[in-house]
Formats: sequence, structure tokens, C-alpha cells
Amino acid sequence: MNNLLCIQFIALSLYIFCMGFCFCDGFGLSIIRKLIWFAALLAISVYVFYRTHTYSLELILPIPSLLAILLCKYEKIKKQKVS
Repeated sequence: MNNLLCIQFIALSLYIFCMGFCFCDGFGLSIIRKLIWFAALLAISVYVFYRTHTYSLELILPIPSLLAILLCKYEKIKKQKVS
């Protein structure tokens, strides 16, 4: 495993930890929405890796970040309607 690929993988892992656990848990997302987010991130990561043979973070990160923000906004609106 070359050094660049290892660094990109570590950066992607840190992103998954910070966004997936801290941000999504902070908004109290349900397990289903977290799995949707993770499945989208995994699908995009695998696609980008097969196309470029690197974990090109500028191609991977924008869509899962926007998806997490939209899911959290939806969860917040849903919780306000219930209250």
C-alpha cells in the first residue's frame, strides 16, 4: 500500500468518525438514516476508488456531507412537528 493511499484512507476514516458519529449522533438521527448515510458514503467511495485507484477525497466528501446535513435538517423538522 503506497503512502498517499494510506494517508487518504486515514483521512476518510477520520471523516467517517467525525461526521458519522459526532454530527449524526448530535442531531439524534435514527439508525436507518445513519445507515442510509453510510451506504451512500460507501457506494461513492467504492465507485471513486475503482475509477481513480485512489480515495480522491474531493470527489468523495461533498455528496455525503450534503446528505448528512439534509438528513439532520429533516430529523430536526420531524422532531419539531412531533413536539
